[in-house]
Amino acid sequence: MRAEVEKLIDAVLDEADCIDDLIDAMREQRDAMQARDTEAVNSLMDETRDISFEVQTHENIRADIANKLAAMFSCEAKSSSLASFMENDEREEFKRAAEKLAQSVFLLKSEIMILNGLIDQNEKYTSMLLSEWRRLNGDTLSQSGSADFRG
Repeated sequence: MRAEVEKLIDAVLDEADCIDDLIDAMREQRDAMQARDTEAVNSLMDETRDISFEVQTHENIRADIANKLAAMFSCEAKSSSLASFMENDEREEFKRAAEKLAQSVFLLKSEIMILNGLIDQNEKYTSMLLSEWRRLNGDTLSQSGSADFRG
């Protein structure tokens, strides 16, 4: 296998693994939220942020290698174009790696959709509670829009 192609395959797999780590951290964070473990949620938020930066780094590395290979093969830096210039064994391994990356991205998008749904639900619930609190307290908001807590 050519070294350049092997580098690309490794970069694709590294990115997929990193995305899988991000998915795991997001799921742990969701579990910590359900358990109302604020300390764990905060820690996992930091972890997901760090992993997100790592994913971006891996994505940039993969894109750079793909662009170099595309220039070398005189093709587009897309998986289908690159694969068409690979030898059979390279092509099969590359396709497996690309499929793994696509699956990881799909799962990440699913987790993001779940998280967005939970955020929307929380926002609606908070709004309802605030509305009820205002109703019970006679809608006593000051001119600035903040609650009036004077005795």
